[in-house]
Amino acid sequence: MLSRPDRVPRRQRAQQRAQERAQQRAQRRAQRRSRPAMSVARRFAALRWTIVGIWVALLVTRIVVSTTAPESDLSYFGVLEAVAITGGLVLIAVAVLRARAIRRRRADEALALAIRRIDPTVWLVPSAPTQELRDAVHEARPETALGQRVTWAFGATEASLWELEERRATRLLVIRWSRMVHVGLEDVVGERSATAVALHYVRPDDTTAVATFFVRSAPGSQRLLGRGPRLERLVADLARERIVA
Repeated sequence: MLSRPDRVPRRQRAQQRAQERAQQRAQRRAQRRSRPAMSVARRFAALRWTIVGIWVALLVTRIVVSTTAPESDLSYFGVLEAVAITGGLVLIAVAVLRARAIRRRRADEALALAIRRIDPTVWLVPSAPTQELRDAVHEARPETALGQRVTWAFGATEASLWELEERRATRLLVIRWSRMVHVGLEDVVGERSATAVALHYVRPDDTTAVATFFVRSAPGSQRLLGRGPRLERLVADLARERIVA
C-alpha cells in the first residue's frame, strides 16, 4: 500500500477527510437549528409589510410614469395592480388560516403535555365532541360548556376526557375500564355528520350511559376521521384495553 511521508495510508486519510466533512455538515445543521425561529406574529407582520411595500411601489411607479409621460399607456399598470392586490389578499388569507392552525396545534400540544405530567403512560386521542357528549358533560357539570376540541386519554385503568380551559387542563369525565360495557362506531347525523366512537358504560349509580366523540385526524386539525382503517384500529385497541383491564 502506498503511504504518505507522514506514514498515514492514503485510504485512511480519505476516510478521515470524509469523517471531518460529515462532522462539519452536522455542526452547520446544528447551528442552523439553534438559531431562534421567527415567531408566527413576526412572520405575518413581515409578509404584510412586504405586500404593502409592493403595492406602494406599484402606486408610486404609476404616479411617476403618468407625471413624466402623460401619453403613456398605463393599462398594464392596472393589470399589475389587480394581480398584486389579489395575490396579496390570497397570501394574507392563507397566512391567517395557517396562524390559526398553528395556535390550535400548540393548544393541543400544551394539553397533551399537561396530561402526560399527571400520567405519562396514557395514550392520547385528539377528538371533537358530539352533541350527545356535550349534553352528558353539561348534565354532570352545568357550569362547563365543551369547546370544539377535546382530548381523550386512555390509561391502564380508566378513560378520561380533557379540555384546555384558560391554559389549564381540566378533566371533565372519567370512565373506568371495569365499568365499560362496549366500544363501537356510530354514524352521527347532526351538527357535524361523521362517524363517532361510542363508549357504552355503567355510571357509579348503576345507570347505563354512552359517550360518543369524533376523532380528529391530528393534533390541531379540525378534519374528522371517517370509517376506515385508522378508526377501526382505534376501536379494536380500545376494546382490547377494556378486556385486558
